[in-house]
Amino acid sequence: MTRGFTINRWNWSQEDNKWVFIESKDNGELVYHYQIKAPKQFTESIVKIKVLNDKLIACKDPEENSKIFKEMMKISKRMQFMGKTC
Repeated sequence: MTRGFTINRWNWSQEDNKWVFIESKDNGELVYHYQIKAPKQFTESIVKIKVLNDKLIACKDPEENSKIFKEMMKISKRMQFMGKTC
């Protein structure tokens, strides 16, 4: 069973092999925006996570590791709620 798309955020559609943003209008109408290229926020966040992951691997200090990991989790949570930007 697959989950439905979330309104007012970017979603990946495996079926369409595209990104989809479902915009809810004031009158309740849903407008679907599709694009093949990943949203800018997504690619920027992936790069940030990659850099932090490299630091995490190289870091030997447990406290610093914890800080890096927490920052990675913040970015990951933001990715879950990527809004539409023009």
